[in-house]
Amino acid sequence: MTRTVEALAVVGALLALIGCYAAAVWVRHLLRRRPQLPRRTPADVHRDAATHRACHHFRQAIDDHDTVWTIWPDPPSWRIAHTQWRLDQRKDNGT
Repeated sequence: MTRTVEALAVVGALLALIGCYAAAVWVRHLLRRRPQLPRRTPADVHRDAATHRACHHFRQAIDDHDTVWTIWPDPPSWRIAHTQWRLDQRKDNGT
């Protein structure tokens, strides 16, 4: 029985060694096939930061607009008339 246990232990160790070798070869194969990670330059970082700031400003402006129209849903008629008058004046003056 001892020789059988020793033989099974040797076979198990060999199978484990073969499995480790196969895993190492497979990982090496995967690493070789993976594309290189993109390199981010400082210009990329600044561009992304500017885009984020612009989006944040736009979201804030939309939220402010929604808040204003929630508080004052209908502008007074004199304000609409005055705004239209100002637009007409600008069009007439060519500015």
